[in-house]
Amino acid sequence: MRALFVVMLLAGAAAAQPATGAPAVPAGSGAAAEMVPPPMSPPPVQRTPAELRQICVDAMNADPTFGASIVATVDKQIDQKTIDAHEDANRHIAKNERHVLYAYAAMWVIAALFVIFLWRRQRALVGEIAQLRTDLEAAAKEAK
Repeated sequence: MRALFVVMLLAGAAAAQPATGAPAVPAGSGAAAEMVPPPMSPPPVQRTPAELRQICVDAMNADPTFGASIVATVDKQIDQKTIDAHEDANRHIAKNERHVLYAYAAMWVIAALFVIFLWRRQRALVGEIAQLRTDLEAAAKEAK
């Protein structure tokens, strides 16, 4: 019951307070009828996106250092992105260096084995050609 009484007391006190920004009017002064409402702000001007863009472009072009600061900012960002990409690649290579070395070693071994295979095959073909020449010469002598 006591809580209900406190709530009603606070609600009554809040209702008796003047509105924010409105001047306090003394009770019984009759000045309440003379109160003038605050002036209303004009409605916002509706502009098209093209007009807003042109206003923004004109404002940016009015300051000659603005373009240079944008270019400098973008250059810094691009430079930092390039540096970050190089550092990231360096970390990956360092992390996988053993695998890269194994891959290069395997490729060299395969290439060396292929060269050895070709060399042995070439030697066998040279020997076969020599054998065919001797057989041809022997057949030519028999035919005479």
